[in-house]
Amino acid sequence: MFNNYLKMAWRVLSRQKLFSLINILGLVIGMVACMLIIQYISFELSYDKFQANADRIYRVKHQNYSQGNLIENLPKTYSAVGPALKAELPGVEEQTRISKLEGQVSTQAGTNVVAFNERRLYLVEPSFLKVFSFPLVQGTVNALSNPNTVVITESTAKKYFGNADAIGKTIRIQQQISGTNITATITGVCKDVPANSHLQFDFLVSQDPHAGDWLYADSYTYLLLSPKINYKRFEAMLPAFIKDHVAGNDKLNNASFTLGKTNISNIALSLQPLRDIHLYSNLTDEISAGGNGNMVWYLGIIAALILVIAYINYINLSTAKVIERAREVGIRKVLGSQRVQLIIQFLFESALLNVISLIVAVFAVILLMPWFSALCGVQIQFTLWKNPAFLPGFAGCLLAGIVLSAFYPALVLSDYKPVQILKGKFQTSAQSISLRKSLVVFQFVATIAFMIGTLVVYRQVNYMKSANKGMDMTQTLVVRAPQIVRDNDADAMSFMHKDSVFQTEIMRNPRVQNVTSSSAIPGEVINYIMAYSRPEVAAGEKGIRLPTLEIGGGFLNQFKVKVIAGSNFDSAVQTNGSLMMLNEAAVLSLGYKNPQDAVGKIIQTKNGRGRVFDNTIVGVIKNFHQTSLKEGFTPTVFRLIDPSSVTHYELKVNTADMPATIAQINKTYKAIFTDAAFDYFFLDEFFDQQYKTEQHFGQVFSLFSGLAILVACLGLFGLTLITIGQRVKEIGIRKLLGASIPNILLLISKDFVKLLAIANAIAIPLAYWGCYKWLQNYKFRIDFSIWFFIVPMVSVFVIALATISLQAVKAAIANPVKSLRAE
Repeated sequence: MFNNYLKMAWRVLSRQKLFSLINILGLVIGMVACMLIIQYISFELSYDKFQANADRIYRVKHQNYSQGNLIENLPKTYSAVGPALKAELPGVEEQTRISKLEGQVSTQAGTNVVAFNERRLYLVEPSFLKVFSFPLVQGTVNALSNPNTVVITESTAKKYFGNADAIGKTIRIQQQISGTNITATITGVCKDVPANSHLQFDFLVSQDPHAGDWLYADSYTYLLLSPKINYKRFEAMLPAFIKDHVAGNDKLNNASFTLGKTNISNIALSLQPLRDIHLYSNLTDEISAGGNGNMVWYLGIIAALILVIAYINYINLSTAKVIERAREVGIRKVLGSQRVQLIIQFLFESALLNVISLIVAVFAVILLMPWFSALCGVQIQFTLWKNPAFLPGFAGCLLAGIVLSAFYPALVLSDYKPVQILKGKFQTSAQSISLRKSLVVFQFVATIAFMIGTLVVYRQVNYMKSANKGMDMTQTLVVRAPQIVRDNDADAMSFMHKDSVFQTEIMRNPRVQNVTSSSAIPGEVINYIMAYSRPEVAAGEKGIRLPTLEIGGGFLNQFKVKVIAGSNFDSAVQTNGSLMMLNEAAVLSLGYKNPQDAVGKIIQTKNGRGRVFDNTIVGVIKNFHQTSLKEGFTPTVFRLIDPSSVTHYELKVNTADMPATIAQINKTYKAIFTDAAFDYFFLDEFFDQQYKTEQHFGQVFSLFSGLAILVACLGLFGLTLITIGQRVKEIGIRKLLGASIPNILLLISKDFVKLLAIANAIAIPLAYWGCYKWLQNYKFRIDFSIWFFIVPMVSVFVIALATISLQAVKAAIANPVKSLRAE
């Protein structure tokens, strides 16, 4: 019996080649899109899941408030918090602290020195390898037990030592801003960090497990809680904990101006589950760039809708073909077939078509995965089949698709009496026609909404990349300053001299138009934060912490940043204390009425010892975007740079022959900074990396929106073929009675045009609501334009009309004699 059902199903599919191909192609596209997106979602949701203690690891977040307003939401806190929590609160099995340390790493390889500027370098405690599960290929979990030891990844070992054994080798780590100068011994080599880890490192350098301080929030702190502890209950103990340690802390009060005994509400701590960090963490100065949980679920909705659209096509085509299968069913019933046998036959046909589609789709996904991985910007492999929930889940979806796409037509046909069918009295019911129309409307609601969403995402990303950022970053080549530590006055004076010589020599290069320097560049968070106070206001409200950017004298002119009040550093008159400038956002944060009101005022700062420094505001500059347009303007204080604080040189260059320009700059750099690694990049490209998540989301969204339209048009093409086939005699008679080709085209297409109009009426409000919600995530965003809705409406109409017209015109120009010959 099984073989008989299978043979009959194969004969039906092979006899209806075109419709089988349309159905298979539609299902393949739907399944491929669904599996690719689910694989991407699975990857995003898998972040840090590989950690053995993932469900028990929490990061301590730190919030700073000013007058009740949140001004800082940080993923790091005071370095003393971790040890104090472990010592004082129940339920903390272990804690570990991490500090970023970008710098130059060098090692002696024979007579040569191998040196690179490294960014994925962290200072960690010995407990790091006990809290986190990064497998070691050499060394033990105690590899970081001693100070000045380091664990590196396999790729890093190969980069510095080739095929030689890295264990026991020494490296030198230098970072000029922090004064770090470490000579460390390699005691462990771990596997390369998985792509789905929010902690991406090449070097783990041990630091003494010191008690820490309560002065600066500069330590990423992770807790390993006991399995018996509820983290929400633990979190509820943090307000009292922070109050006990901050109240009356003279050093902290002196440094921050804001934390008195009556102002403890300025600081709050909270816990963040490890597995939430990648997708649901939008904090300042994250340890690595994260994803977007909302975008991931948007893509999940797209995946589901594309698969639904594909099955809608199949259901539509199956119900529309009911009349053509009517005589076959009538004969089968006359010959003794039972209703259940007819239903099983239809289910077998559907199952065969679905299985063929699934096999093709799996091979297509395997072939497309490298390309899709590049499109998403992450290294994804097709590993869904390893997930225990995938096979049952997908099998359930496949079974549901088989039943839903075959059950309705089978039920309708098998219910009719054979006499009615064989006498030609069988007609498609009004309910069947209404169902088909409803499904067509649903398809185009989804496709139109996708197109509107694609336009909005594209325009928002393009806006963020091309909008006026308040400064000119074009043709700017950034060269990282040497990380060589100045251990003594002689080294410091030597660097100051080299800094001056380098900038002078660079300006001799005809390809370089200008050069300046800074302590941070646009596109990165300013980590140097100081507390500032206005001496003329009430003592209870006089402190605020602001990012401080040190810049070279020509920085503002080179980047074409406007001075809107006062003067630039270059033309400022020296007064008491240091000179400083503010941006507009800092003017408001410090409580001045307007930029002019701030010029000439004195701002005070204190160091950790309570010593007061006076600073004179000489000018106010127009706001510019230090970081992404996703965020508001950063209130920033600007000071003239001390050469010891230089982290980058910004060069305005002629881009006509960049390889030759870079080679000349490298030669000058190496001649002056003989022991330093040369590292460069273009500033605009670096700044745009902040939009990497949105760019990839836009590309993926556009791709699958296009696939949704393609699948919908495949279904429309099939329905048009069936409609024309059922009305071929009507078309012949109309032609004999004088109907023109446009008349016949209008006759066939008007019903579909009505359905498209209904779909537009439903899709536009839904798309507007969804896009409005998405845009609220951005401080700077596009305004809605009527073209966001007109373009998709017209495009879908033209595509649909072209699909319909292709077959309608063919039927209209056919010889009516052929279609009426059988009458």
